[in-house]
Amino acid sequence: MMASSLRTAGRLLAALCLLSSASPALAAEAIFPPAASVGLAPPPGMVPSRAFAGFEHRSGASILITEMPEEAYGQLVEKFTPEALRATGFEAQGSGAALRVAGGEGRVLRGRQAANGQSYTKWVAVVRGGAGTGLVTVQVPEAARGQVPDEAVEAALTTIAFRAPGSLADQMAALPYTVGDLAGFRPVRTLMGNALMLTDGPKDIDPDGTQPLVVVAPAMGRAAIPPGQEGAFARKALATFREIKDVTITEEDRSTRDGTVFHRLRAAGTDPKSGRPVAVTQVIRFDVTGYLRVLGLAPASQAEALARTERVAASVAMR
Repeated sequence: MMASSLRTAGRLLAALCLLSSASPALAAEAIFPPAASVGLAPPPGMVPSRAFAGFEHRSGASILITEMPEEAYGQLVEKFTPEALRATGFEAQGSGAALRVAGGEGRVLRGRQAANGQSYTKWVAVVRGGAGTGLVTVQVPEAARGQVPDEAVEAALTTIAFRAPGSLADQMAALPYTVGDLAGFRPVRTLMGNALMLTDGPKDIDPDGTQPLVVVAPAMGRAAIPPGQEGAFARKALATFREIKDVTITEEDRSTRDGTVFHRLRAAGTDPKSGRPVAVTQVIRFDVTGYLRVLGLAPASQAEALARTERVAASVAMR
């Protein structure tokens, strides 16, 4: 999902839609995730998350903030319709509404979505201000609406604000992990306060897939996988990667180090747009609290990048 989101803003919006009692926060000052340029005053009881850029509540409610370049706003608004989002399972109520944003503009959709065996009340807002675009996704379990009431969420959305972003170095320092070996790759950006994108080449955005791409992305919150299910989970995760089709797994192995399970897959396939052959590697590390996924994609002619991706995966250490 992460690598796909870097290619198409509309798909990022759809992917995030799959993914949160007191006085309103209208007059409160916005709180910004570390090194982030988009923030808001969260509803009472919600605190900054250590796992992603946003806020969480003990009930399972969450607010996820994703930052994108200013030019992404138009692409997102174009896809910002109930019909476009229905395929993700998000049932919007109404056609969306304008959202007041200090020094900018925005739109918000409200609705319902079922995920992970639960039903959620959900808000998805696209906002623009300063020199950037923000996507703010709020989800509240139906059982928690008394703890995070609708009016508190609505008030929080009116406090969305922008500031100058931190440097890429600052953003990387705020990630919940470190990468000890970049293996010749170049950091490009962080996403959602927990994912890191790397590439090898001059382009920051590479819609044609001519450069190797690496994405490091841990699970959001606790997402432990039962022992013995790591392989099935890894194969399913790779099958959801939409930047490659006609996938054939060529290598698979499992190892354990210091109580952590590492599952590695290599595969070959084709680019769904160009038809060119591509190669992919996926390394997922599983521990008692969750997992961290490192995904590398490269043109078949640059398959040596896969071994370097695996060096990156081996060097990741949780903070």
